[in-house]
Amino acid sequence: MDSILAPLAERGLCFWETSFSALDAYFGLDRAPVRFVALKADLVELAKSIGALEFRSLSWADASAEAGGLTVHFRCVDEAFRSDEGMVSFAPLDLFREPDSRRFFDPRGVYEGLRKGELEPRGKEGAQLFEAAVLVSRYEYRLPEAYLPAAPRELPAHAQRDLLSLILTSAHPERGLELLRKSGFIAAFWPELAALPGTSQSKEYHPEGDAWDHTLETFRYRKLADLPLSLALLLHDTGKPDAAAADGKRFARHSEIGAGLALRFLSRLGFDRETADTVGYLVRWHMLPAALPRLPIQAAREAIEDWRFPLLLELYRCDELSTFRGPEGYYEACAAYREYRRHLRNPFRDEEGRKLMRLYVEGAPPYVAAQAAAGRAAAGRKGSSRPGSARVASGSARARSGGRR
Repeated sequence: MDSILAPLAERGLCFWETSFSALDAYFGLDRAPVRFVALKADLVELAKSIGALEFRSLSWADASAEAGGLTVHFRCVDEAFRSDEGMVSFAPLDLFREPDSRRFFDPRGVYEGLRKGELEPRGKEGAQLFEAAVLVSRYEYRLPEAYLPAAPRELPAHAQRDLLSLILTSAHPERGLELLRKSGFIAAFWPELAALPGTSQSKEYHPEGDAWDHTLETFRYRKLADLPLSLALLLHDTGKPDAAAADGKRFARHSEIGAGLALRFLSRLGFDRETADTVGYLVRWHMLPAALPRLPIQAAREAIEDWRFPLLLELYRCDELSTFRGPEGYYEACAAYREYRRHLRNPFRDEEGRKLMRLYVEGAPPYVAAQAAAGRAAAGRKGSSRPGSARVASGSARARSGGRR
């Protein structure tokens, strides 16, 4: 059980996972960073159990709490498993689960339809688009075009953050994002993304389509539904619509422009600073791995030595494969990074892999090198008069060179 819910159990309160949280458990999915809980208690009892409650005026929650990157929305009920008519827009969201016993409860008879492919809305306005976008992203549900919801007139920033987090940590975020685009939601609420559709790209490098098509394609190649990585994939090309052509580049400095847009976007939606900084780093440097095998290390040493660089390589892999190119560029970048890390641990080489002793001797003034050579020759002549001197001298040379051949 999550630590944020443990106080409820300690006080003996009855509570159940609901909505997407119950469905995640039913389908055996990794738990989302946003959870939904119904409890048989009033707000006073809830406040006594959960200290730092927030009241956000959400239609689906009476109060919320955050801890360790997890957001939990609480709904207080006065009757076990109550599910008010019209509380949710789609029947699968009426499922309940008891965390301790791991038993599911079906107060409105939705169990038989949980694996039904098509969604049929109940007609409730407001949260319908939110629920539809998450359902098609996280599970194998489809929403017929005839039921495409309209964008709500308003949605608080923290609710937008929950929506985006639930979609991006799903198996198929491209489905929910495309639903949001078609409904007009992205144009109304997320202008940083609104210009990607229609931003044309070179067919030679991006046969998959425009900047929006490319962005959605990157999600197909993730190894894990990691939230910072997924946010970076979503935002990595947001600088392209505002970038100008320069120096033979169609979208010059788009990574720098995109990093600024990403930070403002995440700040507006209320993402924590650590997540925003990580996404900003990934967007800012997402073009670096492609150049890494040919780039002098000093040119981007700070970015390469950052602990998040392996995550940047994963972004590059998704970015590269989404263009239908092979993984060769990714493998080359990984090899260059491993080589750099290996040389970084070797005290006898610099970060470029050059031998420090050889650099020192070869870089010495000619007269110093000549004196050193004369001294070695004299030592050899002097040592040759003693038995076994050649063997000793050879061994000394190997010792001075560290045993190198």
